[in-house]
Amino acid sequence: MKTYLPMFWATDLGIDYGAPTLYLHDLLPTVGQRTLAFFDRQDHLTIGETLQLIWCPPISDLNGWSEQPSEIALSHLLRARVIRALPVAANAHGLLHGTYRYELEVLACEALLPTLRALPPAPDAWYLPQVDTARGTRVSWDEIRECGRAEVAGLTYLSASAPHETYMELLLEEDGEQLTGLFSLHMDPGSSTCDLGRKRLAGDELRAIRHALDIARPLKDTQAAYIAEGPAPE
Repeated sequence: MKTYLPMFWATDLGIDYGAPTLYLHDLLPTVGQRTLAFFDRQDHLTIGETLQLIWCPPISDLNGWSEQPSEIALSHLLRARVIRALPVAANAHGLLHGTYRYELEVLACEALLPTLRALPPAPDAWYLPQVDTARGTRVSWDEIRECGRAEVAGLTYLSASAPHETYMELLLEEDGEQLTGLFSLHMDPGSSTCDLGRKRLAGDELRAIRHALDIARPLKDTQAAYIAEGPAPE
């Protein structure tokens, strides 16, 4: 089942997003609910198909986990059925004409990090993308220009930018000299790939990620905590 990271989730939920405290229970899509998410034009979803989706709280949904790393621990993995596609008018949410929002029926919802930790070993679950350079074919993480890292709930989060408008993310377990990847995201103007799976890094992949960890700058939340877990008080 393919996993997607939508561009944005719908915010027309009757919630005051400017309030000093928001409640995770109110924000999170629930099983049986229908919700809306915005997708890039290159995502070709099929009506009736079931897919996996990464749901993020508001700040990281808008700006990415790199701007609010603590929200990785509040993110969830949804399973949803595609109900219908709705064209988006030009400039809506700052998006270009041709971007689509999809109505989705939520079938399951699980906290992301416990789900990732419970994954069984899968050496061939995914591979870091390769790129052709003047020095030959290299792991995409060998070409990074900027890199940041944060520790979140015992895992290491890495984000990086590379040439040709490439952006990448990883969630890792570190155990001494061993690195195990649990989540990998690769985005460029022509594609977007989001992979889940417990994969022990080795060879060129291990070397590239060790180098990224060595040069990464610390990432911190750009805004104060604003989400309370559980429902809003009566």
